[in-house]
Amino acid sequence: MRRSLLTIFGADIAAGVAILTVTAFAFAAWRAGGAAERRLRKDASAELAAATETTETTDGEPSARAEIDSAQIDAGAPPKAERPRAYNVILITVDTLRFDIGFMGYPRPVSPNIDALAARSVVYEHAYAMASFTPKCLGPLLIGKYSSEVYRDFEHYTNFPPANLFLAERVQDGGGRTMGAATHRYFGWKKGFDQGFDVWDTSAIPPNSVDNDPTITSEKLSNVAIGLLGTANAAQAPVRAGEPVVTVERTGPAKDHFFAWFHYLDPHLPYVPHQGAPAFATMPAPGVPPERAAYDAEVWFTDAQVGRLLAHIAEQPWANETVIVLTSDHGEAFGERGHRGHGRELWEPLVHVPLLVYVPGVAPRRIQAKRSHIDVVPTVIELMGLPADAELHGTSLLRDLDGAPGAAEERDVYIDMPEGPYNEMRRAVLTGPSPGLKLIDFGGGRYELFDLRFDPAEAKNLAPADPAQLAAAKDAMTRMRDSLKVLPPTR
Repeated sequence: MRRSLLTIFGADIAAGVAILTVTAFAFAAWRAGGAAERRLRKDASAELAAATETTETTDGEPSARAEIDSAQIDAGAPPKAERPRAYNVILITVDTLRFDIGFMGYPRPVSPNIDALAARSVVYEHAYAMASFTPKCLGPLLIGKYSSEVYRDFEHYTNFPPANLFLAERVQDGGGRTMGAATHRYFGWKKGFDQGFDVWDTSAIPPNSVDNDPTITSEKLSNVAIGLLGTANAAQAPVRAGEPVVTVERTGPAKDHFFAWFHYLDPHLPYVPHQGAPAFATMPAPGVPPERAAYDAEVWFTDAQVGRLLAHIAEQPWANETVIVLTSDHGEAFGERGHRGHGRELWEPLVHVPLLVYVPGVAPRRIQAKRSHIDVVPTVIELMGLPADAELHGTSLLRDLDGAPGAAEERDVYIDMPEGPYNEMRRAVLTGPSPGLKLIDFGGGRYELFDLRFDPAEAKNLAPADPAQLAAAKDAMTRMRDSLKVLPPTR
């Protein structure tokens, strides 16, 4: 019996629809698999390490058990502006940048461009790094966990294996695009910082670079950053020679948005002179040691290069949907408590850092409540519309941006610097009303306690004379430590 044309074509159409449906489901599964595969890979690594997961004992060993004057800022709560579904986020970190620069009242004009950014940002006056050495600061900052919790080795220049989930990977999984660039040779060694970046540019690292390389790099880094952001269309960034690097369309809440991280190095030792720098050594600065003048010149030069990048961002059509976060990995000591440099102790000049968050449409203000770099990943996740992660310790800083000035919630801050080849274990907790009581654990049962409200220079150890406050601060530290899922480093 002959079939009618309608019957024939009807069967063919039905078969075609079935094929298209199966294909669509397969494509959707493939797209979802990109994000899921990375999470499964990391979860598998986590399961392998679960048998060695530890919680710290009180002696630090693993155990087998699980200047803008605030008066210039309107005291009233600003009206809440309608925010876009997701922002672009640019994270700028400056190596070894102390907290006490221009916008915090430093008398020398070392940071005019960063000060201008501060004037339109939310300024965290009591922000803290998670350690005082770059690998133990920036790796945890970008992972969103404390140093004792991340997968790592015991090397001085720490390696962070793929079991760690970096912020850039979260952005990629959420449909966003990512770019990063740095200038210290450490970042060119494939130590894990490139994870999740569509472009990881190390071209500004000097050839044959050595430790404490005197080569000036900030200008090159700004050139790289401006090049990667050299498009009027945010959905195309990053670009190379004006052409998008990512050519496959992505889906997710961060679709058509980007995350960028740029790390400047020049304020780090050794200090080199810069043509045109002010004569900082001749400027009066009561209480400032003479050797800081050379450091000030490095900060001034780096600030100028950061200013070039900020000017480029401001000129782009996507500037009004781009958040800028600026901070440092750690500070630098110039004789405070007999200490110079960084990387071994947790004194205030080493761990108290600048932290600025510029969100278009959000009124500038000063936040007195203490905060930590542990809050950076949750903040970027929320800004880019990505799902929250209950495993992260930090809290999004957007809560502070929405509330009335002076109403920021008090939270304890934990600083975690595990032992390394050239440093002994150090940890600290800041507890109570900000700036808070600061307890430092030196290991071996030695503790020192300071009331930063009355003793910001940490000159008077309260531990011997005030056992009640010492006990309360120890309890606060224990609560923080008990919340960690400590992992031993591989050796």
